[in-house]
Amino acid sequence: MSTSIERWRLRNGIRARWAALERDWQSVVVGATIVALVSGLGLPIPW
Repeated sequence: MSTSIERWRLRNGIRARWAALERDWQSVVVGATIVALVSGLGLPIPW
């Protein structure tokens, strides 16, 4: 019984890490797109 619970916890941990990695990659893609647009169009960054 404990092995079943351990597997379930392991799978949940892997899913949580995978979801976090997906969010990180989405942030990287959005950031890279913004940098490419700003540098390509010569837009000033308002800060």
